[in-house]
Amino acid sequence: MELKVWVDGVQRIVCGVTEVTTCQEVVIALAQAIGRTGRYTLIEKWRDTERHLAPHENPIVSLNKWGQYASDVQLILRRTGPSLSERPTSDSVARIPERTLYRQSLPPLAKLRPPGDKAMKRREPKRKSLTFTGGAKGLMDIFGKSKESEFKQKVLNNCKTTADELKKLIHLQTEKLQSIEKQLESNEAEIRYWEQKYNASLEEEILKLEQKIKRNEVEIEEEEFWENELQIEQENEKQLMEQLQEMRQRILECENKLKDYVSQIHNMESGLEAEKLQREVQESQVNEEEVKEKIEKVKGEIDIQGQQSLRLENGIKAVERSLGQATKRLQVCLPPKEMNYKEQSKSSTWKGQGTRTGAIDQGAAPGEPAAVHPANGNQGDGAAGRPRGGGGPTCGARERANFSVWVTEAPWLIEATPQ
Repeated sequence: MELKVWVDGVQRIVCGVTEVTTCQEVVIALAQAIGRTGRYTLIEKWRDTERHLAPHENPIVSLNKWGQYASDVQLILRRTGPSLSERPTSDSVARIPERTLYRQSLPPLAKLRPPGDKAMKRREPKRKSLTFTGGAKGLMDIFGKSKESEFKQKVLNNCKTTADELKKLIHLQTEKLQSIEKQLESNEAEIRYWEQKYNASLEEEILKLEQKIKRNEVEIEEEEFWENELQIEQENEKQLMEQLQEMRQRILECENKLKDYVSQIHNMESGLEAEKLQREVQESQVNEEEVKEKIEKVKGEIDIQGQQSLRLENGIKAVERSLGQATKRLQVCLPPKEMNYKEQSKSSTWKGQGTRTGAIDQGAAPGEPAAVHPANGNQGDGAAGRPRGGGGPTCGARERANFSVWVTEAPWLIEATPQ
């Protein structure tokens, strides 16, 4: 199995890692690969939180505990300081304090114990980081005899002090150790108290978190439901917008068509009005022509009638003249008796029958118009020159034979021929 570790900002892959592999073995392999000495520690980083892994911990097991967040966890190899061989050996030089609780207030116990004393080794604190002195060497070379010889040499140099100083130092150390043990016991009791309290509060917090998780799951389901509804509504909105755009385009097309139709209607109306005006003009022209023709006909008839009336007037005047002459002649040719008788019988008249009115009544009184008979000689029922009852006055045969009136001025022939 492969394990990804970040070293100085560069990701390195360690192969052959199993669940049994410890952090110490991983650190040794990486130190051999980079070829640098010093004190190194393996850090487990998730977001802004970091945790130092102990040498005996298994990084694979630690990563598996993260579950779904394991991909967000980074393993970082960090150098914490130089190795023991790189430190100064003089006692006058101040030592760098160790990164443990026991090294902060006490000097190293390796200076006080003999090389073969194993009873004091249990007092030595366990280091969370590893120290390397070589590059690609074995474990015995890294933690080997060279370091032990150096420690022995330092112890021998320190053993030159007097026995009294050593006794005093041992006494002080034992007192200090006893006080530290008491402090450790009290700290352990306090730790147990806080662990119990923390476990109780942790269970409550776990229950709260579980309830919160359930609520969150319900909220997530509701959010998913509403997200789906939102997507459906958005799709519906898109469809409605598309339909709205189509309707707007159709409305624009309809408006354009309506404008075209309106313009066509106006053109047709103007054409119809023009045709109507043209028809009216034509009809008025036809009517004017007809009226003119009628007027001309009436004028012609009036002219004809005027001519006829002139002729009639002329004829009437001629008849009147002829009548005046005839009456004068009658007065001259008739005797006085007959004239008296004529005056007595003014009411008697000559009747003549014919197709034309042109003869003059010879028995008319003086000053009265004589009866007019047709020019063909047809007379009335009685004899010419005689009253209808008979016995009327008559002229002589010579005068009657010679009596005739011819009027040539009038268009009709006026003739009175007594028999």
